[in-house]
Amino acid sequence: MLETNLRILQLNIMKSGPRMEALINDHQTQNLDVLLIQEPSITTYQTHVNHSAWRLYRPTPETGADRFRSLIYVNQRISTSSHRQILCNHPDIAAVKIWTADTQLLLFSVYIPSVPLGTPDGASPEPAFTAIQNTITAALRDGRRSASVVLAGDFNRHHPTWGGNHIQPRLIEEASDLITFLQANGLHSCLPRGTATYWALNDPGRNSTIDQTVTNRPDLLIKCHLFHDNYGSDHRATYSEWNLQAQCRPATKARKAFDRAEWNKIGEEVLRQIGPWKEIKTRPALDEMVQKLIEATNAAVDRYTPDVRPTPYSKRWFTPDLKVQQTKANQLRRKWQESCAQLGREHSSSIILFREMQEKRRAWTRAIEKAKASHWRQFLDEAGEGKLWKAATYMKPRDAWGCTPALKVGTNELTGNEEKAQAFLDSFFPEMNTPCDSLPTSTPLELPWQPITVLEIQRSLKAAKGTTAPGDDNLPMLVWKQLWVYLKGIITNIFNTSMTLGYHPKQWRNAKIVVLRKPGKPDYSVPGAYRPISLLNTLGKLLEAVVARRLSYLTENHGLLPDTQFGGRPGRTTEQALLVLLNAIDRAWYKNKVVTLVSFDLKGAFNGVNQASLDSCLRARRIPAVARKWIASFTNDRYASIGFDDFRTELARLADAGLAQGSPLSPILFTFFNSDLVDQPVTFQGGASAFIDDYFRWRVGRSAEENLAKIQSEDIPRIEAWARRTGSCFAAEKTELIHLTRKRGEHLQGNLVVNGTTVTPSPKAKLLGVIFDQELRWKEHVQQAIKRATKVTIALNGLRHLRPEQMRQLYQTCVTPVVDYASTVWHDPLRDKTHLRQLNTIQRTSLIRILSAFRTVATTTLEVEAHVLPTHLRLRHRAQRTIASLHTLPRDHPIWSALSRAQKRRNNVGSYARFPLAEAMKTMNIDRLNELEIIDPRPLPPWRLDSFAEIEIGSDRETAAQKAETTRLTSDVVVYSDASGRQDHLGTAAVALDNNQEIVEAQQVQVGPMSRWSVHAAELIGIFYAISVVFKIAHQHLRTADRQLTATILCDSRSALQAVQSARNRSGQRIVHAILQAGAEVLAAGFALRLQWVPGHCDNPGNDAADRLAKDAASPGKTHPFCPLLTRERAFIRRNIYSQWEQEWKSSTKGGHLRKIDNTLPASYTRRLYGNLPRNRAYLLTQLRTGHNWLSSYRKNVGYSDDDQCACGAQETVTHVLVDCPNLREPRRELRREVGDAFNSVSSLLGGSKQGEKGKPDTVSRARTVKAVLDFAETSQRFRSRAPPGQPNNGNGS
Repeated sequence: MLETNLRILQLNIMKSGPRMEALINDHQTQNLDVLLIQEPSITTYQTHVNHSAWRLYRPTPETGADRFRSLIYVNQRISTSSHRQILCNHPDIAAVKIWTADTQLLLFSVYIPSVPLGTPDGASPEPAFTAIQNTITAALRDGRRSASVVLAGDFNRHHPTWGGNHIQPRLIEEASDLITFLQANGLHSCLPRGTATYWALNDPGRNSTIDQTVTNRPDLLIKCHLFHDNYGSDHRATYSEWNLQAQCRPATKARKAFDRAEWNKIGEEVLRQIGPWKEIKTRPALDEMVQKLIEATNAAVDRYTPDVRPTPYSKRWFTPDLKVQQTKANQLRRKWQESCAQLGREHSSSIILFREMQEKRRAWTRAIEKAKASHWRQFLDEAGEGKLWKAATYMKPRDAWGCTPALKVGTNELTGNEEKAQAFLDSFFPEMNTPCDSLPTSTPLELPWQPITVLEIQRSLKAAKGTTAPGDDNLPMLVWKQLWVYLKGIITNIFNTSMTLGYHPKQWRNAKIVVLRKPGKPDYSVPGAYRPISLLNTLGKLLEAVVARRLSYLTENHGLLPDTQFGGRPGRTTEQALLVLLNAIDRAWYKNKVVTLVSFDLKGAFNGVNQASLDSCLRARRIPAVARKWIASFTNDRYASIGFDDFRTELARLADAGLAQGSPLSPILFTFFNSDLVDQPVTFQGGASAFIDDYFRWRVGRSAEENLAKIQSEDIPRIEAWARRTGSCFAAEKTELIHLTRKRGEHLQGNLVVNGTTVTPSPKAKLLGVIFDQELRWKEHVQQAIKRATKVTIALNGLRHLRPEQMRQLYQTCVTPVVDYASTVWHDPLRDKTHLRQLNTIQRTSLIRILSAFRTVATTTLEVEAHVLPTHLRLRHRAQRTIASLHTLPRDHPIWSALSRAQKRRNNVGSYARFPLAEAMKTMNIDRLNELEIIDPRPLPPWRLDSFAEIEIGSDRETAAQKAETTRLTSDVVVYSDASGRQDHLGTAAVALDNNQEIVEAQQVQVGPMSRWSVHAAELIGIFYAISVVFKIAHQHLRTADRQLTATILCDSRSALQAVQSARNRSGQRIVHAILQAGAEVLAAGFALRLQWVPGHCDNPGNDAADRLAKDAASPGKTHPFCPLLTRERAFIRRNIYSQWEQEWKSSTKGGHLRKIDNTLPASYTRRLYGNLPRNRAYLLTQLRTGHNWLSSYRKNVGYSDDDQCACGAQETVTHVLVDCPNLREPRRELRREVGDAFNSVSSLLGGSKQGEKGKPDTVSRARTVKAVLDFAETSQRFRSRAPPGQPNNGNGS
């Protein structure tokens, strides 16, 4: 697609953000191709104004610069295949090259500073001209195209060549360097001589020509004149049009509004197009059917799904009214200029017009700033309505790069998109070594493999995300979710045919590769600074997810993978892998030994997997031939297109595709591939651990030298032999070696040779996101965590208009996880005071922003006001929760070696290094932990049948009650279950009634104390025993039945029914699995068993009878086989942590004023008190409650005032202002009327009292009272900033 002429606009924006916003949001500028900007505005975060329709290019000086004074914006419409940025070593010059088949245009945005008076040598333009000349010279080396040069910008020089006739000799002399440069390069001015481009407002009426557009090819220029608008700048914008046809990118397909799709029509249309299913026996026929399904679905989606409404070019806050104001300001400017020309600048009419124009322009720029800020506040105010996480995306700075720069490969510089694409492919898919794997002589007995079932696919589809980016079929997963009810038969047949033929359809082996920058890389001119993301066709991904689930089941239930592999497996985490390593280190140190660890980096990883080697690994681990044959097809003959910027290659075959990144099947296949490598059990002499492709090996010995000798003689040959056998390759330059010991003489001992490269010991090594130092002091890791968390905290400041509760949520979900990651590895909850002091700064900074509090408020006060746990208690809470969860894992899980040793180690005393896991266990009750339930992470058979004919969970109580009555009349057997509590104990019961509402069968169960059991679990236990009641009744009915009978269990707990419906690996798993097993047995016995929700307390005799029996069973004791719940243990841990927090707060000396206001802290109602307050109101409330405010009593304490007197003569305190000050008598009457009796206590006024029945906090009355007090505080104007001139404002009300 070719465009006719290249349209360029040049303007000095004079550092004004509103002017730049007006320019870039103007509908008329969207038709331009290039904007050349000088003196751009810059934000607080050192970023420039940007827009989704433009690519931004900054100057490229070799050394850093504090500020860039020129930018280039290229319209996204111009393809990156016809333009790119070129290097120009100067901070005030940006350059791009635009080309066609036979010509290239070098385009420069130039800013030359003016010559300061008295120091003419201080602003020499020579460095800028040299940089431009070097860039031109470098570009001319490309002899394939003729080169044209265009320079446009603010040159700040005066000369008769382009200006008028009345120029001072001094100014002509200052322009001599520019004249010399223009003549040397044959550059001619494009604007008519004498065209005024600058009207100085500081010297009204004076104009000059300092903005220029010059070129060495005037024949290419079609037109050049002043633009109709200057966007409020003192400079006039210059528009130029050139006879150059730049290639434009093809139009993108409109996005679909799937929320408005007519899914029933789509499903029916696809079924009509596909027709009845015919058996498929060949691979081409399968490809044809898949293609037919995709095409039919795409056609139906296009037909019955509307397009997303196009978004306006300008941002939503840039309203038409702002454009009207801009037009009026321009009209006044032109009138003033005409008056100056006709009457002179000193004429009274010119002076009046000048003042009017100035006022109009200021009002316009302020309106732009106000509109943008108001829109941002409104957006953040709505964040609580589902937009909070969208707002969080603005915490990270946007990518500032315009397009992928020239790539350096060896000595070559690659500038063309085709060359870059090939470089990326070579980097992402390196040529691998040929494996020398010999096939096994014997094949072990294969595991069974069943046909794929409808339920199996449905479970995988339900678990898949609906909005992930689609492959080249452009069908997101949500399409298949919506069409499943129509297409489940066709999809199941296709999947089974694919497995039977051992063939993955070719359409599903095509990938759209998207190139992304790796964050934080110093040089993005090397392909290794980027990573690929493969977008695959979603229906193919669904089949891959089904196979992945099957392999996961076989792996975990038949022990196919070594215990040292922690990645891609259920119930295993990076933290567990690190705890196993830390346990080995602690055990070695306890015996005064040294640990030497080597971390290996596998080149290519997923992309480097050889298919023959993978098949050999799968065969050795008993994976059936039908699956291996299909996996071979999945890995072979893969095609991909690679895309970056607006460029994408055609589909091409990948020579070394390996495993598709982005496929749900790839992680588990890779764990099979490297299973022989990582299969090194942890012993007293050493061990290994892996998380998918991250692999590290350690040795334990008396010295580092002894460890190195073993690694070099035994481990390195073994690892290199594995690499040769599988065709893999390790990156020796990324191999890390570290000696872990407190013996400093051992730290730098020896070295290793890997692939001919010498690896020397390092003082630190990063393993699975945690930085290990030689002495395990963790200083480096904590500092890195603080650095990362600080970046996020600073970004939070950009969301300062969010309400306190929203800010709190973002802090706890975006900041604390960065700090807390794997804390059981590096944090000792009993001794770690140094690190806590540093970590506390992160929390303090965030809480000040959350509450809009003064910076003088104590951290402990901030924590109770925001109801955020202190850092040390948060880390202790996390450690205890993690330990409790680890204790629910099966005893054959590899983490138990560390857990059992930590339980013994917790009782040890001595001066040796501490084991953080053991130290954390000192704060817990081990007996309680050992009694906990086991939550088995091993998956259930994916192909299992449903244990229940139906699980009906209604939403309407009245309808559900009617259905329950209908069920009672139509089911052969009806059993009611319920749970109840009494005196801190729980009971459950199941009961069956006859037609006369008399109990014919019942069972009561004592569940146990509420401290170990929940009502939810009791309801599940009730369902379990209800099934046993069904069993008893079923045996009586089956003797005389001549058909399949129906039994229904009616339960009044929706959550219990939902837990049975979607069984997961979480607390209560054993009960749910027992229910499923019992349900399957009833089904096998000939009963169709249903579960149905019945509303509780709706006068249903069966439900009432079950409730009555359950209440009777709620007594001390336990009459069921299940173990105490993890959820209740977590609640117990939480209560203890908060109890400790309460004790610490009561013993603290901080927050004296707050204690007087509210003596029940810490309490969750303070969180609700601040929750939805606007920032300015939260600012008032913190002043009132903390005592840190702008009243004279506090200002005197901090040295801002000489006395503490109110204007009325009394001491100015919070109590005085609220209750006593006679100057506030009138607003106080309104306050009394609003709050009533609460006025009698300052504590009640500020939300500190307990109101409502039975002493429970009444949130509504408390909020109403506080609102009235805040209204009064605003009216009083006593809490506004009164910082002395030149002193910092300690408030954060903004």
